[in-house]
Amino acid sequence: MMQNLTSTESKAFLDDKTALVIVDMVNGFLTEGVLSSPRSASVLPECEKLLKFFKENNLPCVAFADCHEPDCIEFNSFPPHCIRGTSESEIAPSLQKIGGYLKIEKNSTNGFLTPEFQEFLKTNQQIEKIVVCGVCTDICVMQFCLTLKTFCNQENRNLEVLLPVNAVETYDAPNHNADSMQNAALEIMAQAGINLTSEVIYHE
Repeated sequence: MMQNLTSTESKAFLDDKTALVIVDMVNGFLTEGVLSSPRSASVLPECEKLLKFFKENNLPCVAFADCHEPDCIEFNSFPPHCIRGTSESEIAPSLQKIGGYLKIEKNSTNGFLTPEFQEFLKTNQQIEKIVVCGVCTDICVMQFCLTLKTFCNQENRNLEVLLPVNAVETYDAPNHNADSMQNAALEIMAQAGINLTSEVIYHE
């Protein structure tokens, strides 16, 4: 299925009905800490292009940032990471430099559950498409996309979730093969109605 994906032109977003959601492009998953990975960091340039395009065209953007207290219960499942007040919990400097996003700190793997995002979704009823990028494909990205899609189904809200495959990534670790987890997550999301696109094409 991945071989048959088509690209999407950025001009498709210029309808004032599209938003961008960047998932966990924080230092703790990209450049430092026990959960950082060069593979995850490899999608940063594509996230930068998306953010720059959305900002230049005054389109709404949200950036989730994993941010935990030292005693976070999530550390029963994952090693301590992205602790509040450390550089790990900060969004990548290149994205900060571009700016133009609503930063939402999250204390779980699923950013949809934050009150701030639910308020964003409620107050932006004009949005009919959300483009999602970031890490990790099989954890935070997938959980957000599936919850968003099923919530909209429950509310009978016609909202497309669009995922550029070259702008999401996961990590290699013991018992976590990045290639197999990446492909499985993409297949699951596609079957759930999330639209996959190979890449976003930009024109001057």
